[in-house]
Amino acid sequence: MVLPFAEVVPTTLFHAEPFRWRVASRALTTDAWLQFDPDDLPGDLAEKERLLAAGADALVTTPGSEAACEEVRELVAAALGEELDGSGHPLEVAARRIHEDLVVMERRDGAWVMTAGVVCFPTRWRPSEKIGHTMAVIHEPVPRYDDIATAVDRFFDRLQPGRLAWRANWSVVGDAALRLEADDRQAPRSLPADPDRDLLLRVERQTVRRLERTPDALVFTVRIHRWPLGEVLGEIDQALAAQLRALPVDVATYKNLDHWRHELAAHLDGGG
Repeated sequence: MVLPFAEVVPTTLFHAEPFRWRVASRALTTDAWLQFDPDDLPGDLAEKERLLAAGADALVTTPGSEAACEEVRELVAAALGEELDGSGHPLEVAARRIHEDLVVMERRDGAWVMTAGVVCFPTRWRPSEKIGHTMAVIHEPVPRYDDIATAVDRFFDRLQPGRLAWRANWSVVGDAALRLEADDRQAPRSLPADPDRDLLLRVERQTVRRLERTPDALVFTVRIHRWPLGEVLGEIDQALAAQLRALPVDVATYKNLDHWRHELAAHLDGGG
């Protein structure tokens, strides 16, 4: 079962011109922190197990992150309503039971730093290259991130212990895999013959939660959703078409959309 599109994607996911990055966070209740989809969960967990067993670039830690990671394990256990015992790193123990990847950020030397993570399903980035770095360094590849860097840091600073928020991020991809490798940035040079079937809307549902026992720490969760474009056109066609046209060239290139975004926009408008 795929969760209903409207439950995952906020109406503000796509924006009309002029383009700008937005924090675009929404308040979230504790009982909505994690998502549980009984049809998809076994497959997601099996893929996590496969990647972790194969030594994929997924589990990353730094010294001093232990308390925050243990608190995250306890929060996941509470959300599941069961004990999470077992050997292994507490963040990995937690991540092996849920759809979501987990990332811990901590306030160190005046900046928010990634101190631990279990990221099995990244969208073209390497956890080992981000661990120990600030938000600004983590987002160096993102064009125009400087435009919102201060707002992001300020949002983290103001988030109260125990409070939660969520946002969504999107991309259009031709690969249905949960894990998209960092070096797999080759995009089709032309629009696929059947974009409704061969392209997918990939949405990251991202939540952020300020920890209570470790108040200088945040935990991010990221769950990956994918829909063939043909399944969601009635919900997003006009908004996505406008967004594709509004993307600056550098952002379109970053999203691997630069070669055919205008063709896709025309298709979404009914001209393809």
